[in-house]
Amino acid sequence: MPISSIHSFAAWSNSGRLLAILFINLCLSACSPPPQDFDADIIIIGGGIAGLAAGLEASAGNSSVIGLEMNSVGGGHAVMAGGMFLVNTPLQAAKDVNDSVELAMADMLAWGEDADADWVRRYVQASRPQVHDWLTQLGVEFALLMPAPGETSVPRFHFTRGTAVNMVVPMMQAGLQRKKLQWLFNRRAIDLSALESGGWSIETRDERTGEPRTLLARQVIVTTGGFENDLERVRANWLPEVAQPERLLAGASHFARGSGLDLGANAGAAVSRLDHQTIFVTGLPNPRDPSGVDGLLAQNPNGIFVASDGKRFVNEAAPRKSQEIAVLGLETQSYWLVFDARGRRRLQIRGAPWLTRETLDTEILSNPVLVQRADSLEDLAQLAGLPAGELRRTVDEFNNHLEMSLPDDFGRFGPAIESRPPAPIKQAPFYAMRLYPMTRKSMGGLQINDRGQVMDTDGQPLPGLYAAGEVTGVAGINGSYGGSGTFLGPSVFTGRLAGRSAVEDRQNASQAIDSEPAGVAVTDAALLDAQALAAMLASSRPGYWHFEQAHRLVQEKAWDCTDCHSEEWPTRPAVSPNEKRAQLESCARCH
Repeated sequence: MPISSIHSFAAWSNSGRLLAILFINLCLSACSPPPQDFDADIIIIGGGIAGLAAGLEASAGNSSVIGLEMNSVGGGHAVMAGGMFLVNTPLQAAKDVNDSVELAMADMLAWGEDADADWVRRYVQASRPQVHDWLTQLGVEFALLMPAPGETSVPRFHFTRGTAVNMVVPMMQAGLQRKKLQWLFNRRAIDLSALESGGWSIETRDERTGEPRTLLARQVIVTTGGFENDLERVRANWLPEVAQPERLLAGASHFARGSGLDLGANAGAAVSRLDHQTIFVTGLPNPRDPSGVDGLLAQNPNGIFVASDGKRFVNEAAPRKSQEIAVLGLETQSYWLVFDARGRRRLQIRGAPWLTRETLDTEILSNPVLVQRADSLEDLAQLAGLPAGELRRTVDEFNNHLEMSLPDDFGRFGPAIESRPPAPIKQAPFYAMRLYPMTRKSMGGLQINDRGQVMDTDGQPLPGLYAAGEVTGVAGINGSYGGSGTFLGPSVFTGRLAGRSAVEDRQNASQAIDSEPAGVAVTDAALLDAQALAAMLASSRPGYWHFEQAHRLVQEKAWDCTDCHSEEWPTRPAVSPNEKRAQLESCARCH
């Protein structure tokens, strides 16, 4: 070949090679998804205590975080709860309680029976620095330490000055200080899917307007809580060796319907231990629920539990686990709480903000559908459908053992029992209140690894997907039996863990989204008089569940608008941080 031809061929070969490479790259570019325009680095689905903890942790650095909550306020089930299981705290030290990690672990593993030992150790070790100390830095004050007889060797049940709403409010107030953290309320996540190029797409719906919106994020944290308000799902996952109650009440949060389980499962997540559920057995039907499904929690330290045969069957002061096993083992799986006029003064009903001494009398004790009342035990037995002779013998034996300081057959009182004995049941009128099993908390859910990553059905982490709190069954920390305070603390712990892991796993921190929530233009609403408020509450509206619950209480108690609203928070949805802070101060009025 002539030299000139060789030069020409070489030139063609080089240019052809370049053209071929360019062509291949163009083809690959055409086949690859375009870069995504993410709405946030991290999106959190669920605004309960685990979601609030995850949001604070994830937004502590440079990550942009959006939280989605289907209710119009945050807090979830936590606002119904009490205290936290914490170890080696200053409050314990002040009460001369000697605690240790090993002792706390032994107690939790013995109570839970099949709890995950690794997660138990991690939580027990972290409960002081990562839960207690972190919350106190946010302004939470733990003021009361309660024992949990039969569950723990030493007192670990920590309470604020009131319910757990006093933990939730400081967390929400802290979130208002984070410019990178934005919560979207009344926003339900209805689908979750992975993007081919990495990241996640979340299909959402505004609960009030029905407006759909797709949000994209590099990472997603699911913190939607449990499923115990979905009785159909509860029954579908009932322990096979335990008979299902004919009547089962719902005692969990209104929104605890397992939405996060569905989101995760549709995205390929593994779900396990759904038959591990906390069932309370002191449920009373809520007289304000026409469906007869919602339950309230009944307690009376001066009452006795009587089965359908008129006999006692369990130590009424025994730990909740023992009561649960005994009641679910009854043929009827329900029973009667029997007490007298003296015991009436010690009756406690919890689970609704409208409950007062007055409504307890008028709507419960005077309600023959819920409670039977008579001047004699024989008449009480007839009204309740109990054998009169057996009920009389049961009460007489109970009274005789008390008066003669004899040991109780069920171990409730006696010379060797240090706790205060109950009072005899002698003073008319006598009462019989029928109680039922009631759902409460989930101890199974999305499977996560030790970094809070959601695992797929092959046991591998789903990239960029995390979960925390009750939607994971709090990582198996409770095993088969939930302990006192062993949901709130682990929810904060796993929420912080998931938030921290999501930030660490962001592939390129320098590409953090540099944006802040945009302002929303709103106008003040007119103050409503009693007639206008009544008209507004006459029928329910989608997305207004919390508004309606709160304002029905306002209506009932004849509160004034200015009891909650002020110049800082006018009569409109709170939008600015200052308005939201003022709104949070009103939470304790109802809770």
